[in-house]
Amino acid sequence: MVDSPFVLEEDLLGAAELLTRDGGISWVYKLLADVAARHQLSDAWLVLGPVGGSGQGAAAASQVFGLGGAAVMPATAEALLRRPPGVYGEPHCLGSLTSRALGAMCAMALRASVASLATAVDLPSGLSSTATIEGAVARVAACGARYGWSSTLLLLTTSGDASAEERWLALAAALRQALRTGDEAGVAAPGVALAVLANAGPDAVRPFIARVREALSAGGWTDVDLHAATARTPEESVDPSELMRLAEERLADARAASTGEAAPEPAAPVHDVASTLELELRMLPGVVSVGMGTPVVVVSSAASEVLYEQALRLVLRHLPEASIRLLGLSDETAAPSTAPPTDVALRRGREDLAGTPVPRPSASRAISATAPGKAAATGAARVVLLDASFDVAHGTSEVSLAFGAARGAGRAPAGPLAGGAQATLNALSALGVDVPFYLVSAERAHGVPGQPVVVALAPKRTGAEPGARAVEHLGVASDPEDVAAASRATLGALNRHLARLSAAS
Repeated sequence: MVDSPFVLEEDLLGAAELLTRDGGISWVYKLLADVAARHQLSDAWLVLGPVGGSGQGAAAASQVFGLGGAAVMPATAEALLRRPPGVYGEPHCLGSLTSRALGAMCAMALRASVASLATAVDLPSGLSSTATIEGAVARVAACGARYGWSSTLLLLTTSGDASAEERWLALAAALRQALRTGDEAGVAAPGVALAVLANAGPDAVRPFIARVREALSAGGWTDVDLHAATARTPEESVDPSELMRLAEERLADARAASTGEAAPEPAAPVHDVASTLELELRMLPGVVSVGMGTPVVVVSSAASEVLYEQALRLVLRHLPEASIRLLGLSDETAAPSTAPPTDVALRRGREDLAGTPVPRPSASRAISATAPGKAAATGAARVVLLDASFDVAHGTSEVSLAFGAARGAGRAPAGPLAGGAQATLNALSALGVDVPFYLVSAERAHGVPGQPVVVALAPKRTGAEPGARAVEHLGVASDPEDVAAASRATLGALNRHLARLSAAS
């Protein structure tokens, strides 16, 4: 197709209107639909050069977008990536000048979307972004593990006759007024806020909630019901994911008890969740294309295996019951792969979309697993500690385990004792071993001969009555190194559970 001044001007004006109206990533698909309709295309794609991303293990990849938001399958993506950035179509292509101009405009818009995503503040609510508040949770959990400082997490949501979005903005405004020096509040999920009261125990909870209620009432929201639930570190756990799980379960129970509903009312999102999720996935190093239907994520074959867990974690944060399928490009368009097999399905739980058992990574820090499926084929295999270490510079503990022929590693941003215990749980998850326990405490028994490390674990119980105390599993082990002793004690606390798994294999 040959460029003409009229065609070029019409396309650029239409693109400019779309790019200035929408945030996130949804503008891409509106632009492709507009171009396809204008030029009578049966299919259309946008190719953009690397914009940059977060994480480690691979450089940011070029991006390919398909008409209608569908993932661009590997064979098509490989062909498109050989072309310059721009818009392409079937059954005919756009003029080269139009294609390049649209590509340049979209590249600038994507950079703006990425910059907006990276901000520390959620613009609609004025609270901290999800990534920022998750960082605050990780910090207080690490301080709890290392120094024993007590901190409290609060999840808050509302119910009432007003629309979910109006109630959410009212809650956000009330939270901003209720915060005190040292407190932080951010977006946990659509309609749900997370407050972190650092260095504060249960005595600080009631005054904080009272300030939020007072601010709601002052704003005229007297008919809005406020629901809150807490979790504490280090008393209940030093694992940020476990703290969030506890708070989420308690919030669901609190709201159900107050409203009589079996599950929390789904909050209307104040932003496009799918669009934000797709943008976050695309910014992971090595991601080439994303389709939100499943979702399907197409990655470069040079992508690090860490990408698989990062992508799964992002999906589960936004869409807790979703599945994710990762497809990889062939080696013809990328460097030799160090990642797991590239046609892999990951699912929350024990099965993928086709029903084939796959390992479930931990919610946040299971970092590697080599040939996890071999563990069940080794007969009476047992879990063996291979290595345990503490990185003083970064304040992280790392543990490597073996289960038959499989190898797995776990990392935790905490001191040698709590970190060694939590890293062991994460390594077991990386091995595909289901561990229905969370860390309660890990400490040296001073004054006892050998000064062993004692680790206490408690079972994760769904539907337990609030306040009911679970029976703890204790493990004791001696080792000059704190991380190794904590890891061995953790395995000891899981002795019966792991023995049953070994016998079943």
